[in-house]
Parts: sequence; structure tokens; C-alpha cells
Amino acid sequence: MRFTRWSVIAALVFAGCAEPPPPIIEAQGTVLLDGLPLKNVEIRFVPMIDNGMEFIAKGVTDKDGRFTMTCKGQSGACACGSQVVIREAEFPANLKSEHKQVELAEYIKSLGGRPLPQKYTNLVSSPLVVNVIPGQKEYLFNLTR
Repeated sequence: MRFTRWSVIAALVFAGCAEPPPPIIEAQGTVLLDGLPLKNVEIRFVPMIDNGMEFIAKGVTDKDGRFTMTCKGQSGACACGSQVVIREAEFPANLKSEHKQVELAEYIKSLGGRPLPQKYTNLVSSPLVVNVIPGQKEYLFNLTR
């Protein structure tokens, strides 16, 4: 196959025309399960844009179910529609040893709301969608069993 100089130039021009990602704006909120705070879960906003996987925002809930999102080292999330996934956050490093199984079980029990409802834990089944918009920084997710 032979390329002309013009076809190469056209390809380079159109390759550079990809839309830039939306700005990253402040996003925080609360995750509840059946009305109660869900602590130590990771929440992810996966932008529904081209190259969205490069702009996933993440946060971890505190004891009150509160989270603050971070994306690409900045506080916030992309200003766009995103699918939402809520899954277990990392367990403390000191509980990962095979000799710490009893302590790990006690820790998990102390979290409450476990096991997490499976439908929220992966991108394929999660029904959660959020539209991150300027002027709104608070987002509430009240999960149900």
C-alpha cells in the first residue's frame, strides 16, 4: 500500500484533533449503605469520554462515609458524566500477613456493611452514574442491598 504525502499530512492533522479532556473540578461526598455510613470503601468515577480510563478519579471513605476525589494528582474529578464503582479499599498493611487472619476478620467486621453488594463493585454491573458539574461539589450515593 502506497501513501501519498497528502494522506500522511491528513492523518497527522486529524490525529491531533482529539478533544481535550474536561477540566478536573472539586468533587466530594458521602457513601451510605441502607442509610448508614459506609467506611473504608474506594469510590471511583470512570469518565464516559474518549480515553476515560486515563482520567479515573478515586477516593476512600472515612468513618462517616465521606470521601474526596483525586484525579491525576489533583483534587477533584473530570467535569463530565462518569460511571461509579464502589469496592473494598486496601486493607491495612499490618493485617495482610497469613498469621493475621483473626485480626483481619475482626477489622472487616468492625467496618460494617459487609459484604458489599456485588452490583456496585464493578464497571459492568454498577447502576451508578454521576454527572460532575461546576458549582456542585457534593455527591451522595445511598446504596441498597
